[in-house]
Amino acid sequence: MHLQHLHLPSLTSYARASDLQALLVRHHLNQKALPRTLRLPKPAPPPTLLTFQTHPTYTCGRREISTISPEQIAYLRANGAAEFHPALRGGQITFHGPGQLTGYVILSLDAHGLRPATFVRFLELSVIDACQNYGLKGFTTENPGVWVSEEDKIASVGVHLRRGVASHGVALNVSTDLGWFDRIVACGLFGKKATSLEREGVSGVEVVDVAAALAACMVERLDGVSGVEKIEEKDVLALPAETRVDANELEKSKMN
Repeated sequence: MHLQHLHLPSLTSYARASDLQALLVRHHLNQKALPRTLRLPKPAPPPTLLTFQTHPTYTCGRREISTISPEQIAYLRANGAAEFHPALRGGQITFHGPGQLTGYVILSLDAHGLRPATFVRFLELSVIDACQNYGLKGFTTENPGVWVSEEDKIASVGVHLRRGVASHGVALNVSTDLGWFDRIVACGLFGKKATSLEREGVSGVEVVDVAAALAACMVERLDGVSGVEKIEEKDVLALPAETRVDANELEKSKMN
């Protein structure tokens, strides 16, 4: 099995990336919806890493959205310069935008021997490995995400789980305009600030290159995966919209 990697090459809307993620999640859920006797001969769909840069966008986790007032949302939208979207992931408000690598990882946990906590750990360690490729030491603390000092956070982590299918993932600042973080208390952590590869002295690195490095690091840590397979957006759009089970097969599965 390979890690499928879809990188959207230019700035994209948050909605477009979310729609692609939703198609991939549905593909995994469809397979899980099959009767067990039909599911067993068929392996889980391969894991997918969807990487991209969005136009300036603030997102808020599903549990926190009710705490955000219309006035706060208007402030974040900065007179139309940024978008605001609720997200299914956990966590509080964070920023996505140009110069930041957002990586959504869609996979079935049980296919890779993962649990929710170990999935989050897998994401954090993969980002740490990718930073190490550029000579930057990252680490984790009692707070979520990846840090390069006790005060400087270089990557956020937020996930969503449904019936054992994981989605969302990481946001790694490469050459992000960090001024966008001044409008928020990133991830609700007072006294902390965002940093980037560029601010930490790693210059001339493109987001697409960091995306490829992250994919390679994930392969090294993901059980049952032996390499990276690049795919295109059309491959995701071609996925079946729903599971169709032959009536005769379904009847046989009930009898077994």
